[in-house]
Amino acid sequence: MEGTTARRGGESFVEQLRRPEYTGENRCIPCTVTNLGIAVVLSAGAFLLSSWLAAGVALVSVTAIYLRGYLVPGTPELTKRYFPDWLLSWFDRGPVPFDAESFAVEGLLLEAGAVVPGEADVELDATFATEWYGEMERVHDEPSQRAALAELADLDVDEIRLDARPGRFVAWYDGEWLGQWESRAAFVADMAAAPVLATRLEDWESMPVAYRSELLAGLRLFLDRCPTCDGDVTFGTDVVESCCRSYDVVAANCSGCDARLFELPFDESMAATPV
Repeated sequence: MEGTTARRGGESFVEQLRRPEYTGENRCIPCTVTNLGIAVVLSAGAFLLSSWLAAGVALVSVTAIYLRGYLVPGTPELTKRYFPDWLLSWFDRGPVPFDAESFAVEGLLLEAGAVVPGEADVELDATFATEWYGEMERVHDEPSQRAALAELADLDVDEIRLDARPGRFVAWYDGEWLGQWESRAAFVADMAAAPVLATRLEDWESMPVAYRSELLAGLRLFLDRCPTCDGDVTFGTDVVESCCRSYDVVAANCSGCDARLFELPFDESMAATPV
């Protein structure tokens, strides 16, 4: 994007070194711990030559890890190969199931009339579905998508940048990481659902953005057509590669464009639960 290029040219040297895709909310804790350990070893080795050299090595190493996420290239492969899975899962920052006790997603969707009781479980309300898919047609290009996100989060639309990457769709605000979705299609579904839910829930405006996001993500479970290509949505299991480990998920994908619309970590109890 031209605006992004211009802003990039005006950034300071430190800002140009920064790699937000590997830091902040995107930072991998196991990789950071590994790199800090390497930094300690390097600093200890340098201390044998000079205390000043050791201090310099430590400062440069910590600064690099802080700004770029890694000190040594290929760290994810090292942690994936040599760290036990139980340790990686303890650090894991993958998708987390909704906490139904503190925030009743299904209850609020029922209250909004977005879903209604069905024969076996709740299902998408036909009237809500018509309004939702109608909004998806409105959020069809990047300007309208940026405007929808600005309205949802109460932000300046001119400072929002959207970035499609393999396996994720990222939103940035004023150069800082704002949030990410499984795909552009998942993002469009959320942005389209927000104004429809806003007219049906009295406390929508006072609800924290994080809670709104959980409601919108929960609603994606009921999609039967892709928001961007209108393909059929199918559910199944998949193996997801995070920065330094693999884990099983239950996922919803578009059979047409293969966009990931929703995923949750797979629990063994799910295998015994009829879908």
